[in-house]
Amino acid sequence: MSGTITLESVTKHFPGGVVAVNDLSLEVQPGEFLVLVGPSGCGKTTALRMVAGLEEVTSGQIRINDRIVTRLPPRDRDIAMVFQNYALYAHMTVRNNMAFGLKMARMPKQEIRSRVDEAAAMLGLDDLLNRKPRQLSGGQRQRVAMGRAIVREPAAFLMDEPLSNLDAKLRVEMRGEIIRVQRRIAAPTLYVTHDQTEAMTMGDRVAILRDGLLQQLGTPDEVYDRPVNAFVAGFIGSPSMNLVPATLERAGDGLAVAFAGARIPLPAEALSGRPDLAGQAGRPLTVGLRPEDFGRPGGAEVEVEVTRLESLGSELVAYLTPAGTQDGPLLTARLDRGETLVQGETARVTVDARRLYFFDAETGAALGSGGTPG
Repeated sequence: MSGTITLESVTKHFPGGVVAVNDLSLEVQPGEFLVLVGPSGCGKTTALRMVAGLEEVTSGQIRINDRIVTRLPPRDRDIAMVFQNYALYAHMTVRNNMAFGLKMARMPKQEIRSRVDEAAAMLGLDDLLNRKPRQLSGGQRQRVAMGRAIVREPAAFLMDEPLSNLDAKLRVEMRGEIIRVQRRIAAPTLYVTHDQTEAMTMGDRVAILRDGLLQQLGTPDEVYDRPVNAFVAGFIGSPSMNLVPATLERAGDGLAVAFAGARIPLPAEALSGRPDLAGQAGRPLTVGLRPEDFGRPGGAEVEVEVTRLESLGSELVAYLTPAGTQDGPLLTARLDRGETLVQGETARVTVDARRLYFFDAETGAALGSGGTPG
């Protein structure tokens, strides 16, 4: 099974002048798992519903398998959709839920049975085919919803936050299950979530939306290591990147960055591939530092007040404010569990200056060609 999902300059206006999706262009390649992610209200579900035919397109074009489907009703688009609420028929058995769409299409009984049995085996539902949805756990119900989509053998799959109703442990298990099944059926899949951890662990590529606009499209590593703006930098990563006001200053033949009450010389590695950073000297900007880049050996020292500590067993999450500041930014650091910080006291932590990110203070755009810390 293979195909593509293509959105070309797709826009959606709602009454009152609300632009839910603005000039969105994407292509989901054959067999690719592409995740649309962003905060609530960013337009990701509206985009998915337009692909499904459940929402009318204001302008632009949608193609599935190179066939224009922009104005076609959902039943004619050759897609299958998995929702967050399962949408199972309570009075039907698992087998009949999975077979319902095929029966409506008047497929031969033997073919229906064969497809349902194959999908049930793939999803571990063999022993549950005669049960009703009320007799199933949340994870089992979601498997049935996936099975109902798989048996149709569509050209493309659409998934709208299918794991949001599951508990944390089951979500982790089902992430692996969905990817395993999707790899096996090799259909292009467009998956919507607000959970950036789902996006990073499941997507071949990740498309990040904000206010209806596509911010960045790339592999999980690309959007994590080379965010194109401060929004992407702060949205991708858990805990999120520290973003604080800063200034670049001349320091002899080099540069230093002043932020969080400290002045840190930038090593050559931090400037590699970023020749245009020198032109930012003296201007206010935003500096970004991921929580895991505190505490590295050889880093520059920063004096901080330890506001709060959270032990996660394998690591320590520390919330810090620059020492001697009244309204300094709250910084989050992920540290080795062996760190001996004391809540409420002053301490010195190291900052890896090679791993700093720089963003324009007004536009939020990444500064420095390439934008990748050393």
